[in-house]
Amino acid sequence: MYISMVALKATDSYEQHQAIWSLFPGTPERRRDHLFRVENIMATSEVSVLLQSATEPVSSEKSTVLQSKPFNPTLENEEFYKFKLVAYPTKCISQGKKVIEIKDENEQVAWLHRKLSGANVTVTALDSFLVKNKKSFNSRFVCFEGILQITNAEQIYQALIMGVGRQKHAGAGLLSLAKSS
Repeated sequence: MYISMVALKATDSYEQHQAIWSLFPGTPERRRDHLFRVENIMATSEVSVLLQSATEPVSSEKSTVLQSKPFNPTLENEEFYKFKLVAYPTKCISQGKKVIEIKDENEQVAWLHRKLSGANVTVTALDSFLVKNKKSFNSRFVCFEGILQITNAEQIYQALIMGVGRQKHAGAGLLSLAKSS
């Protein structure tokens, strides 16, 4: 795997999705093997994103790889980690036929605990923001930050690799961990 910082010439989430795919040329349509998170919006109508991918990204007309390095995380039970996750908390209603956003902060934190059930999670910061998309509806993403203690390393590793929740194509789901000292 690779972890990269990338500059995208796109501010709309659909355009960002297309720009991210342009980093992997010559690959047939396949299952997504990357996750990304917008880190900041630059004055030049570009955005800086953190990208985690199975293959190394290559700069394109729509995207510039600023830096990239191999990434091979090892997680240990009982260890403490700082975490950051931008997610799209949702719940199914009507026997799973309709999906709605979770807007209540306490319910959002409960959703996070369910998604990261392989760890004891303490949320220290929570912020929500609207993500614009010209192709479909706008979504309210939530940025969770805090500390987690791993109780099931394999379960958290899967969340790290596969992402958490919905809207991964639009920049949600990338879980970042840093060992807490």
